[in-house]
Amino acid sequence: MRKALRIEIHTASVLMAAEELFEKKGYEATSTDDIAKLTGISKSTMYVYFKSKQIIWDSIVCKYMEMFLEDARKAADGKGSFEDRYYKLCFDIVEKFEAHPLFCKGTLGKISVDMDQELYKKIYDIGEQTNEEIARFIRSGIEEGKVRKDIDIYPAVIMMWSSISGIITMAIDKEEYLKLRFNMTREEYLNKAFKMLLEGAL
Repeated sequence: MRKALRIEIHTASVLMAAEELFEKKGYEATSTDDIAKLTGISKSTMYVYFKSKQIIWDSIVCKYMEMFLEDARKAADGKGSFEDRYYKLCFDIVEKFEAHPLFCKGTLGKISVDMDQELYKKIYDIGEQTNEEIARFIRSGIEEGKVRKDIDIYPAVIMMWSSISGIITMAIDKEEYLKLRFNMTREEYLNKAFKMLLEGAL
């Protein structure tokens, strides 16, 4: 029992330290030495729990994927109209991207599909669960008459998820340009873009 608790504490400490350092310095500029030092454990001990910096990074990204899964589940299960649930889903994701853009963008990047490692099995399963929740959400829109009946569900799931993420990324990265070129605030752009996606794609 004590060993299991020690592993849990050390693992959580490494991830907390790494998340702080990655956000402050970026992935490339953060070393495993930095992480071990901030955690307060030896580098050799850290490697008992995480075999590489990449696995530490992917473990943090996995946490954010779990958050997005919960957002998708709430959208599928939530009360209110499809449109209300759609906008809530979009802005729940916006909130996370604004607070932690590095890791949220990391969920969109390439992740190993090495099914021999437990972490990557977990990441794959979370991704599949998220797709199913978004599919369930879209089906609720069909039942409500807000989404066309002939839509191809699973391509629509990927398109919807990538479009929402892309809209948010553009709003964050190009905020100054949007203000200069179109005289639009980030929030105005997000509202307009999410509305166009809802009306045009679904």
